[in-house]
Amino acid sequence: MPSTAELDAFYTGSYMELIDAGGRAPELRRLLAGGAERDAELAWIRRTLYADVEEAVRGRDGALGRLLDIGCGTGDFVEFSGEQGWDATGIEPSRLASERARSRGLNVFSGTLEQAVAAHAGPAYDTITMLYVLEHVPDPVAWVRNARNMLVPGGRFAVVVPNDFTELQAAAATAIGAEKPWWVAVPDHINYFDFASLERTLVGEGFELMERNTNFPMELFLLMGDNYVGQPGVGSVCHARRKQLEASMPTALRRSLYRSFAAAGMGRSCIVVARKAG
Repeated sequence: MPSTAELDAFYTGSYMELIDAGGRAPELRRLLAGGAERDAELAWIRRTLYADVEEAVRGRDGALGRLLDIGCGTGDFVEFSGEQGWDATGIEPSRLASERARSRGLNVFSGTLEQAVAAHAGPAYDTITMLYVLEHVPDPVAWVRNARNMLVPGGRFAVVVPNDFTELQAAAATAIGAEKPWWVAVPDHINYFDFASLERTLVGEGFELMERNTNFPMELFLLMGDNYVGQPGVGSVCHARRKQLEASMPTALRRSLYRSFAAAGMGRSCIVVARKAG
């Protein structure tokens, strides 16, 4: 396990530069690329993941308020939430990413979660989001606890993490004869969740579960013979087909289908929304 100091140095310094250079995380690189590629990728994410998360934390009463996106990167979800009517802010440890966010006029704190907690006195937010964050941190339970402490009573918490070491991945690994789990990415990902472990963590830290959802189970491509592991060109084609599928379905149908996947523990990501109890 990397030390806290090593991880702080990695994420405040070199991580975003490595993504910019094409060294890892192709989904993030597409968002950092700029131009038509970024515009197309961001439009798809806003229509799917961002819209799904925002609707879930908004709830049936349509209530808005103060929203904090922890690990906000260059601020895309902060911007999206603000457009929906939230008083949205972000926290981002990467100097490069937070500077880009602020250059777009977004309210983003540059620093670690611990520094942000120290700067706030008591519960301050109606909603907190963590999109693909907990897999990166050495003590995800502490991060969940910090989020709870920053939420008002009844506040909502949306967490998105990769869904890993699943039966579907095991079947795909057998199908392609993989010798090792390709979804392990060190030091980028140092914790691995499935729905059960993520929900157990949230409940253990005083949250009541509200919703479980997911996105397209990319491993289905492997089972259909499209082996994208270690082959970026094949991966790009599979990604485009997944986007086309989602663009072809009405939003309600897509969400219903993916909730069914999530109920079975399948899907590429765990998307869980919970409420602060008490």
